[in-house]
Amino acid sequence: MPNRTFCNPVNINYQYQPYFRGRESADPAVVLFKGVYYLFASHGSGYWYSDDLVNWSFVEADLEKQPQFALYAPATMALGDRLYVAHSQGGDMLYSETPKDPDSWVNLGHAYEWNDPALFLDDDGKVYLYDGLSPVEPLRAARLDPDNDMALLEGPVSIFQSDKERRGFERRGDENEINDQNPHLEGSWMFKTNGKYYLTYAVPGTEYAAYCDGCAVSDSPMGPFTCCDNSPAVYKATGFMRGCGHGCLFADKNGKLWKMDTVSISVNHIFERRLCLFPAKIGDDGRLYTNAVRGDYPMLYPHDTADPFADGDAGWHLLSYGKRTQASSALDAAHGPEKAADENMRTWWSAASGRAGERLSLDLGRTCEVRAVQINFADQDIAPATGRRNGFSYRYTVEGSPDGERWETLVDRRDSCDDHPHEYVALSAPEQLRYIRLTNEGEVPAGGRFAVSGLRVFGSGGGPAPEAAPVFTAKRCADEREMHVSWAAVPGAEGYLIRFGVDPHELHTHWQVIGQTEATVRCLTAGVGYYVRVDAYNENGVTEGTAKRLR
Repeated sequence: MPNRTFCNPVNINYQYQPYFRGRESADPAVVLFKGVYYLFASHGSGYWYSDDLVNWSFVEADLEKQPQFALYAPATMALGDRLYVAHSQGGDMLYSETPKDPDSWVNLGHAYEWNDPALFLDDDGKVYLYDGLSPVEPLRAARLDPDNDMALLEGPVSIFQSDKERRGFERRGDENEINDQNPHLEGSWMFKTNGKYYLTYAVPGTEYAAYCDGCAVSDSPMGPFTCCDNSPAVYKATGFMRGCGHGCLFADKNGKLWKMDTVSISVNHIFERRLCLFPAKIGDDGRLYTNAVRGDYPMLYPHDTADPFADGDAGWHLLSYGKRTQASSALDAAHGPEKAADENMRTWWSAASGRAGERLSLDLGRTCEVRAVQINFADQDIAPATGRRNGFSYRYTVEGSPDGERWETLVDRRDSCDDHPHEYVALSAPEQLRYIRLTNEGEVPAGGRFAVSGLRVFGSGGGPAPEAAPVFTAKRCADEREMHVSWAAVPGAEGYLIRFGVDPHELHTHWQVIGQTEATVRCLTAGVGYYVRVDAYNENGVTEGTAKRLR
């Protein structure tokens, strides 16, 4: 049986929002309850459950009975036979013993006013709530009474404050380049292991590619907390999918850790967002690490490998970047077909219409071993839409050909009733193909035009990986929150991965570069020492560099 794979963004039915022309789900909270994973997210009109963290079933809430599920920033926690959830925007505390039934939730009200809450059950049975959402105020912690409908027992007290003057990743901007504005400090989450309390928090703002989670640690659930020197704990400001903040940290059924976080698109609206899932771990050094390197490439199913952090990469490479594209039509010059192959989810090709027959084609340049395709739809000129009972579904086909004459169907969604805007399909066996074409076969959801932010093809190009990693120079800038890295171009390389961290053996924070041989990275912490390495990659593999100390 071939390895099962998935690919970020998480492919759920993101809800169209009535207040902007686009979709949204954000601020994920995942919990394992009675052997089932439950996922709550902002403005979803319900929630999801799954047995494997990949395939999610939606539970639609009756918003007249439970308006909480239309609010932002959920928190969740399992306690005995009860699953608890609370939301921001004045949301109440709810619990259910049978959460697959949307009518089973019991409302407990709320003990005080919180924003971006996080619930935590300690080993001794005590319950805590963390919250905070402000460019000025710190995060807070409070203790609740599980024996008295989660009444307030202690707090809230201030526990952690941002510090953009030291921590570069807390500066605003897609590249942490804005110095004169405070970050939004938000999205706390608590995890405990080996007697240590790990508080993750989101900065600098949900609209930025540099949206990320920092981490602070304490010996007490109510602090004080000290920022970890390897923060940010998860960071992905480059590549196809950008941004990974305000999320959760949880253990799967095998005890392995995962981070699910928020992806920033923020083109149609600041809150146009998606979700992503990355493996995480507490290292032998006690630090929290998340592996987001190639985090938008195919990965093995979470339960299918003993070590998702080290061995979760499927080993397939991107074949579609920058390849020649053709389309049946284009809305305008800003939405040409090349945008579907530029590895940027914030740009997209849009056809001139949403009619059946609109088509996008890729020429991979030569026959390649194709293993999987991912079709990422964009929202172009859709009508504001609300609710979940709209019958939204993309209907399309994906075909492949070795020569442009003989075509076979790879994906057939002509009769689809599922709403999957980030469909990833692994082929049952590798195919030798040069051409890929995507054809619209029906009405586009919400009355929009047929638009694609990424028609991505994975496999092997059939040639060698780059012969060597680049010879590079990494220098600390006068502003210690920044470093400048430059290198000699490597023949045959498509792009480069600058990997860095405080431990030369744990370089999981990265900056991806395509088409250049230098970059300024601005997410460092002043006063902290780093190691850096530069890898070269192409559609055949990755050639790893050698780490050296940042000077």
